[in-house]
Amino acid sequence: MRFSRAEQVFVAAGIGLGALASLATNAGWIARGGNFPPFIFVLLALAVVEIVASLVARQPPGALFSMPARILAFVLGVGVLALLTGGLA
Repeated sequence: MRFSRAEQVFVAAGIGLGALASLATNAGWIARGGNFPPFIFVLLALAVVEIVASLVARQPPGALFSMPARILAFVLGVGVLALLTGGLA
């Protein structure tokens, strides 16, 4: 499956958000064993990125990115998070 340019940027944003979440976890801003795990921040940030991108593109939310692009962005973001922090919890 080929992703569009917007979907490729969204996947890259997922990777960047995973790196930001790991930075925040390693700095102590996000608790590793807290009630709100770090990977939830990646998920919520991806939702915010999608909403902002759909508003900028003047399309309804959910119409700009395909589901495989969303899943890939989340999996790669969580993978980068786990790789840089040494785990998910």
